[in-house]
Amino acid sequence: MFALEVEFLSGRVYATDFRERDVPEWPPHPSRLFSALVAAFYESGLDSDLRNAVVWLEQEKSPAIWA
Repeated sequence: MFALEVEFLSGRVYATDFRERDVPEWPPHPSRLFSALVAAFYESGLDSDLRNAVVWLEQEKSPAIWA
């Protein structure tokens, strides 16, 4: 099993359900999390170990989510 804990650094999330803009997206879509990981990789200076981790995660099957 692979698990991630997400902490919203600003104390809030700016993500809404695409069907209803006043309803928060919960749980966050896996693509949103993956995009945040890729952004963190680029901000880290393109470290090769982090790149390997992002590439590995990209190639995994779709996640099962328990929220």
